[in-house]
Amino acid sequence: MKTKIALLAATFFTLISCNQKVAPTQDVKVLDLYTIEVPGTFAPMQELYPDADIQYGNTFKQMYLVTTHQDKNKTANFEEYVKQSLASYNKRENYEIIVQEDVRINGIPGKKYEIMMSQDKDMMYMIQVILNGKKANYQYITWTTGQNKEAQKDNFLNTLASFKEQ
Repeated sequence: MKTKIALLAATFFTLISCNQKVAPTQDVKVLDLYTIEVPGTFAPMQELYPDADIQYGNTFKQMYLVTTHQDKNKTANFEEYVKQSLASYNKRENYEIIVQEDVRINGIPGKKYEIMMSQDKDMMYMIQVILNGKKANYQYITWTTGQNKEAQKDNFLNTLASFKEQ
């Protein structure tokens, strides 16, 4: 009898675990400039970031993603674009760049910043990547709550790795 109950329980748990679905990524193309794979658990959102090319998020997991671009002829040089991009947030309370490094994403050079700052009364973790593309300058910005930092950092960086200039 115990064997039958154990076998029934094992079958039940196997069926449940095999039925779990992982949402596939969504390939998003922006004009003829770039593509990026957005996590399947993210949905399009509005008003996350002014003039963003794409705005996606998962309010349940408190994870958000936006990308922007700016034509090369609108800034003097890449360093000026980086300075302008960082100015969007550096006046926030408790603003701190915790990691700053040069990166290369699919051949595109750029700068990556990991930032902690206050959002209302909560701490927010953000990755801001600024890329010096051939066609344009790009920004990739993702954020979550401070306590989700370690859990979501790799997910954010995996999404970033899918960024490709066309």
